[in-house]
Amino acid sequence: MAERYFWYFFKFSVVALILWSGFFLKMINLRFSLALPPSLRNINQTVVQDSSPTMPPTTRHPLAPPYPYAYTFLMNLQEKCQNRDPFLVLLVASASHDIDSRLAVRETWGNESNYGEQLLEEENRIYGDIVQQDFMDTYYNLTLKTLMGIEWVTKYCPTASYVMKTDSDMFLNVEYLIHKVLLPGTPVRENFYTGDIRNNTGPIRNHSNKWYVPEEIYPSNIYPPYFSGSGYVFSANLAQKIYEQRSGFRSCQWRCFVGLCFTSLLSRAAPRPKIFNGNYKEYDRCLFHKLVTVHSYARERLRDVWKDFWSKKSSGCPD
Repeated sequence: MAERYFWYFFKFSVVALILWSGFFLKMINLRFSLALPPSLRNINQTVVQDSSPTMPPTTRHPLAPPYPYAYTFLMNLQEKCQNRDPFLVLLVASASHDIDSRLAVRETWGNESNYGEQLLEEENRIYGDIVQQDFMDTYYNLTLKTLMGIEWVTKYCPTASYVMKTDSDMFLNVEYLIHKVLLPGTPVRENFYTGDIRNNTGPIRNHSNKWYVPEEIYPSNIYPPYFSGSGYVFSANLAQKIYEQRSGFRSCQWRCFVGLCFTSLLSRAAPRPKIFNGNYKEYDRCLFHKLVTVHSYARERLRDVWKDFWSKKSSGCPD
């Protein structure tokens, strides 16, 4: 049986964290002033994980998740946003068994001081940052995990300003995201979304490929523009719109689902800023200080890089 968890992480001003084989959604509740140090100290985090002992009965294609379906939160942290208006909620995807990746996030860009199911319950007891829903944690259920994060924000964190979806194997520069992209102290932008957008891509039809998508699931040979799951940001009002209209969206692989959600709600795709990087880049402190995301940094690699990045900041770097 596939492992099944949805992790919402509140430490990085992110409210949700989802495991990838499991889906690890990390949400950051950021409420801070313009000064960087206070901002970081006031960053709150929460993690949500999804889990389902049994898959709801369905007559759909075996690769299509049961949807729409009233999934239930098995573990919840609905009080996390009470009496606070988080600036940013981060949804982070991660494998349910990958505790070390979550620990690495908590120790680096998800550090609150900066700004098996029994094991999961124990982890939640210690850190207080996990939420869980009752569906199987599989690759083809990533859409459900994304919807879970959106549902959680809509129901339990409606006063948030912005939401970010990212992964646990990412380097995330929260300071740069907040102060150069989201701009605290300015009016919250509604219907705002940005990230590493992909255009002119289509489903893979090779049966032996991990990312195979049959025509029964998605008949078109091209996806609508969609954001790379490695990192995209949107205003919280869009989370509510997506949740309210979820039954009208086609149940398909997360790529097309995310694209369909945004293109149906908004008239045009957002520009692709170069600061969202969905690929690997060799670590360069000065370069990383001007990026929001960099892919393929997890566990010890993330810890090692973060020590240098956080201790030296932009010292010696050109403006």
